[in-house]
Formats: sequence, structure tokens, C-alpha cells
Amino acid sequence: MDLYDRAMRIEAERARVLITVKATPQPSEKYGDTVCVAGVRLDGPTPTWIRLYPIAFRYLGDDAQFAKYDIIELDVRRRDGDSRRESFTPALGSWQKVGHLPPWRDRHEVLRDLEPTTTCRLMRAAERDHRAPSLGLVFPKEFRGLEFSPHQPWSDEQVRKMAARIEKESSALIPAGAVPPVLVAPRLKVRYRYVCEEPTCSSHVGRILDWELTSLQNRSRRESDTRLKQIITEKFVGMMCDSSRRTGLFLGNFELASRRSKFSVLGVYYPRRADVFRAGPTLF
Repeated sequence: MDLYDRAMRIEAERARVLITVKATPQPSEKYGDTVCVAGVRLDGPTPTWIRLYPIAFRYLGDDAQFAKYDIIELDVRRRDGDSRRESFTPALGSWQKVGHLPPWRDRHEVLRDLEPTTTCRLMRAAERDHRAPSLGLVFPKEFRGLEFSPHQPWSDEQVRKMAARIEKESSALIPAGAVPPVLVAPRLKVRYRYVCEEPTCSSHVGRILDWELTSLQNRSRRESDTRLKQIITEKFVGMMCDSSRRTGLFLGNFELASRRSKFSVLGVYYPRRADVFRAGPTLF
């Protein structure tokens, strides 16, 4: 552990973050269920990635909620036990929304200054060094569709732990009368098949962990499996990957060292090409 890491674990710092990723909630014994949030720090000389975990998002009151492309300010500390340099623990209740970037061209003004990368490059670096970049925005050269598989229900033990946490959660986190139900597992796992821009890339398969996918499945829970797959394809391929858009994927890897080189799709970035070019010089 270097001196920088030691200092960060002792003292919190204030960060200004453009939120780009809200991953789907996952069961947690300690927190009930939690969300991994990621974004771009705006308080340094250049934009840099940051991961915020844990945030028990479903348990927050309306005044503590925030959305993708909101700008928030909050207190953070380097996350103990996680060697990924982008990983920070947010101080509960410390964040406040200070802005929002609605037009794609404004978002691109920030994101175009990030270091360009590819999925192949991220995976190679993570295999060599556990402190290599663990977040990135990649622009696939080709999308080859979606893969679907059943999502297994939570185990009885997972449900029991989530229910127990909800029951004893303090009112400071859950407003009176607003206790959420136990998290329901989505019906399907969905993966993108794509080729990144690395010249030697053959292909990648990345599971989509975007909360938008889980929400879409929840809204379509009365549909048949066939219709649900059609609905997901219409949005995540037909709309997000339309030829009029310059589609990118927000990627992130796993904390577990043995899986550090595996990158999932945490979110989709799909500005219209006209807005990208209007923003001026780009990365690509």
C-alpha cells in the first residue's frame, strides 16, 4: 500500500462526479441490496473514472436519489480491500445534486477527454496488473446482436438475508412508509456480442448489468419470454445501436482478483453522430 492509499483511507475528500453508470442492484447481506455507481470525476485537472460502492439505492428517499448524467458532489474514501484505483466508498448522505447534462453534445464534451481504449486493451492490462484500469468507455467496431439465458431466482438464503436487512434497517436510510419489497431477480441474463476496435480482435461477449435492462424487464414482466426478448432487442440493439448513433459501452471488471480481466457492460453510451461531431474534435 503506497502513501497515497494510506492517506486516502484515513481522510475523506470531496469529489465532483458526472454519473454515467448505475448497475443493476445485487443482493447484499450487509446492505439488503446495493448498486455499483460509476462516473467521471470533474474536480481534477483532467476527467478520470471513479467507482462508488456500496450505495443502497432502493432505500434512499427522493431527495437523495440521482440519475445518469446528473452531477453530484460527495465525500469519498478509497475503498478498503479493493485494489482497483477507481474504487471509492461514498459517505452516506454526503452527496448533493449540483447539475445535470441533458444534451448528448454536453456529455460528449466531458467524455471525449477520457483516455481512449478497447476491450482487448483493458483485458490485457488487467491480466498483467491488478491495478490496471478497471473502467473504460469502448466504441465497438461491430455489434453482432444479443445472447439470452435464464436468470436464476435468488436462493432462499439470499432472500432471507435481504429480508432480514430490510426489517432492521434504520429510519435514517428508509423513510417512514417507504420500505421497498425484497429485490426480485430479473428473468433473463443478456449479453452483447461485439467486436472492439483493436485490429486483432476476434469478438467479445459482455453481460449487460445496466439497471435500465432490469427496469425494462420489470416493466415487461407480464410478457412472454419471446416477447420480452423482442422488447429488449428493440431497445438495446434497434434503438441504442442504430446507425445514426455512435454507440459506446461503459465497461467495468470484477473486484475478485481471479476475475479481474473479465469486463461486463455497465451501461450504454449512444449519442447521435451529429451531436458527437458538433462537439468538436473527438477521440475516434
